[in-house]
Amino acid sequence: MELVTDASGAPAPRLSEVDLSPETAREYHRFLIQQIVRMLSIGLIHGDLSEFNVLVGPDGPVIIDLPQAVNAAGNNGAFAMLERDVNNIRGTLGRFAPELLETEFAREMWARFEQGELSADRRLTGVFARDETIADPDTILRAVEDAREEALQRELGRDSQAE
Repeated sequence: MELVTDASGAPAPRLSEVDLSPETAREYHRFLIQQIVRMLSIGLIHGDLSEFNVLVGPDGPVIIDLPQAVNAAGNNGAFAMLERDVNNIRGTLGRFAPELLETEFAREMWARFEQGELSADRRLTGVFARDETIADPDTILRAVEDAREEALQRELGRDSQAE
């Protein structure tokens, strides 16, 4: 751990305590989204990222309070936490650059993460097209039944090998 300071050596202010130009807000947003992508690409989500957990040092934003980071693959609430983190940053910086409020980075990065296509250097667009396809319940039920049948066959195969 180290003390994050401002240019004069005083403790760095929180993101919530600074006024930004639209250009700086966009730059900070790009940087913070990239940091979130880097964390998610190794399977971590901050879980409590907000304007209060980002300090503004002389070289830009610094994310703090990482001990509560969660495993993205092992937590049922992972997407909700990621979305909250990303949207907190979007809302804060969107006060200075309103076009940021229209972005969908959380959904885009989660979709790439689920598909195994997210890497630390992945550049995102902030655009996400939702799948509006209507689910076919019969197809879903068949897939569930097929999976049950496969599990039963595996179990029966293990029982016959044990004898």
